This record gives sequence, structure tokens and C-alpha cells, in this order.
Amino acid sequence: MKIYSVFLCILLSGFASVIFLNGCGEKKKSQAELALGSWSQEKDRAHILLNINPKGEWNSSVKIPEAGSRVVKTSGKAKGVWNIDKNQMIFTVMESDIDDVWIKGGTVSYDIVGLTGNRIQLKDESGAVMVFSGAGMEKEAGLALSVPMAPVVVNISKAKSNDKDRYLCLKMSLILKELMPGQKSPVVHPKVHDAIIIFLSSLVYDDVKDFHGIEVQSQRLVNILNPHMEGTIKKIAVENVILTAEIDKVDEFMIAQALPTGPAPEKGKGAKDGKKEEKSSH
Repeated sequence: MKIYSVFLCILLSGFASVIFLNGCGEKKKSQAELALGSWSQEKDRAHILLNINPKGEWNSSVKIPEAGSRVVKTSGKAKGVWNIDKNQMIFTVMESDIDDVWIKGGTVSYDIVGLTGNRIQLKDESGAVMVFSGAGMEKEAGLALSVPMAPVVVNISKAKSNDKDRYLCLKMSLILKELMPGQKSPVVHPKVHDAIIIFLSSLVYDDVKDFHGIEVQSQRLVNILNPHMEGTIKKIAVENVILTAEIDKVDEFMIAQALPTGPAPEKGKGAKDGKKEEKSSH
């Protein structure tokens, strides 16, 4: 009798464990949850992007690659609201300048043929099936990428032989143009760093004495670097800049860049500080 009781306890414990594990299992996602994220469909040479958010809104755009380049251009956009009802995905188009894809003011319903975390299959009224591939709730396709660069310090050129030595200290990032969905950004070419040093070293005080000058030279630098980056650089974001004649200020700048990253400095603050230090060095 005692052996039977022990066996019964073990058996009941096993059932309880199974029930507990099943109860704690991962909750199955609904169709609406699986639909959220960024999706793309390739049609001819173009990519139709579809971004679906949990607020019941969607937006779409058509991207066309430039010939012989990784860069893409947007040929049109649309947006509206969406919902899922009885295995149908319904899109209402609020705005559109791509009527061949989304007709403004229209409502279109698609039967859901398949819906997973990385694939949507929708069938229209004619029976044609559209397939969108995607990355669930990952970052929206087509967003510009930022490539941080190591801090740069150069001794700028002198307009006159008796001018004092001045140092330009920069922390910047390369902001890339849009790429096709799933396309990786190009690797920073080793010549990029060398080109930055050569270009910045050729500048004189009047070129970089204020933030407007820094912005102008940054755009010139984009044109110099793009041949090494397959034309993908959109602009250069200057995060911090100091122009000084004091080597101690250069050391402080490099130490500050080595510290954990904090809030980004206000636009123009670094240039203003650099100008102030330059004046104080006279």
C-alpha cells in the first residue's frame, strides 16, 4: 500500500509538471501581432515597402535603385489605416501619390494565405497572390544608417607663415543614403580615414572658424569620400568640434571622446567652445 501511494504521488507530480510547463509556454501570436513590422515586395526593378504599426496605421513607398549603384530613390509614398477581420487584411488608403499601387481614398481587402514572422502572403479578389518578406518588428527598412568614425585631430594649414599652430579636433559620423531592404551598408574603406586627414589638414583657420564653415567643409568632404563608399554617404554629422592652439585642449578632447557616451552636444556648441578657446590662446 505504501509503495502504491508513493507511485501515485510521483505520477500526479508528473502531470502537474506537464500542466505547469504548458501553462508557462510562449503565447501564440495573433495574426495582427505577426503582421507588425517592415515588409518588402520586389516587383520588376522596384521594391514596394510596407510598414505596419500597432496603432492601426500603415505607410508604403516604392524604392528604385540607381543604375550601377547601391543607392535607391523613392518614387512615391502612401499611407492609411489597416485591420484584420475574419482572415482578411484590410487597407484603407488615406493618402497616395502611387495610384498604380495604392489608390487614394480606396479600401482593399486581401485574403491571408500565409502569415509568419518573416513572410506575408496575401491574395486579392482576382486570385493573384502577393508575397512580402520582412523582418518583423526590426528597424524600419530604408532608414538612413549612421556609421560612427574615430575622433580626428589635425594640424590645419597656415594662411601666413607667421600664423600660430592650430588644431582641429572632430568627432563625426557618416550618415548613409537609403539602401534596399536587407542590403548591408558598405564597409568603410581604409582610404576613407586617410582622405579625411589629408582634406582637413589642408584647411585654414577661416575655413573652420565657425560652425557654418564646418558644415560647408563637411559637405565638401562628402564629395571626397563618396568614391570610396560607393556613393552611399548622404551627409556628415559633426557631433563635437574644437579649434584650438593649445595642445592641452587637444588632450582634453581625446580624453573626453574616450569616456562613456552621454547626451549629444547641442548643434554648434563644440564650434563655439573651440572658437572661444582659440581666442583665449592669443
